Amino acid sequence: MGGWSEMSSQELKDKLHLFLAATEVTMGQVKGETKLPLPQQDSDKSMSRRDKTLIYEGSVNMWTKQIRHVLKLDPETELKKGNNPGPQVEIDFWKNKADNLNSVWEQLNSPPIQQVMTFLDDNHSTYSQPFQQLQKDVQQAMDEANEVSR
Repeated sequence: MGGWSEMSSQELKDKLHLFLAATEVTMGQVKGETKLPLPQQDSDKSMSRRDKTLIYEGSVNMWTKQIRHVLKLDPETELKKGNNPGPQVEIDFWKNKADNLNSVWEQLNSPPIQQVMTFLDDNHSTYSQPFQQLQKDVQQAMDEANEVSR
């Protein structure tokens, strides 16, 4: 990339990061888990605050979509499809949902994601407050899923 323009090399880095994030999400889905990919960490310290904010807000947007999908999972889906599932299907549903939400909660409380949220909060991002509410929703849903699973 030595002979490439700055814009070309940055575009390649951005596309590579999106590919890696999509791969991480897909690998999680294959395992039945929700993986929240971390934003690109540019080793170049010259990244502007605005660029860093945009990258972090993009990550928060992706995480929000993933988390809302998990929160929307419904134990009655099979019934709504017209199937007649037995009790074991619901037991498995709640165990899987609890495991998934526990994993999401652990990721949300990891240092890298906390650093992203601290940065956005310090920079008065409009994404901070709604995401904090979403974290509370995850905690409530996780508590419910763990209780039902027990």
